[in-house]
Amino acid sequence: MRPEQRPPTAGIVASISYLVVVFVPYVLLSETEAAALPTYYDFGLAGPQFLAVLPLVGLVLFAAGRQQRTEPDYVAGLTLVLGMVLTALIAIWAISVPENVVLSIGEASWLEYHRWLVLLAGLAMVACSLWYAKSLELL
Repeated sequence: MRPEQRPPTAGIVASISYLVVVFVPYVLLSETEAAALPTYYDFGLAGPQFLAVLPLVGLVLFAAGRQQRTEPDYVAGLTLVLGMVLTALIAIWAISVPENVVLSIGEASWLEYHRWLVLLAGLAMVACSLWYAKSLELL
């Protein structure tokens, strides 16, 4: 792998990790617990499952930049803006979800940390975009 391919490859992994983190509660929780997830995801301006389209776009952009099908500097800038918007919206969502809503979903103790993992996955996209821009000497 060429050194200039590492940041967009990491961005692809970060985009996929966001999607996994957002949708894993639907898999790991029981049917009755998963029925409460729409309440959990409805706080803030937009829930993470609706914002999942942004990492999908980021995934395509990172892949296009990695394969040099699109100008790498263009991709680095777009993914940076995309990641920052995603992270800001996720931060608003994570802060606005009341603790009692999280605790009312079920017995899964990992769910208390789920919203912060979603935020961390969004920050990973920003970090990969920054790394990409820095590797292209744009920053």
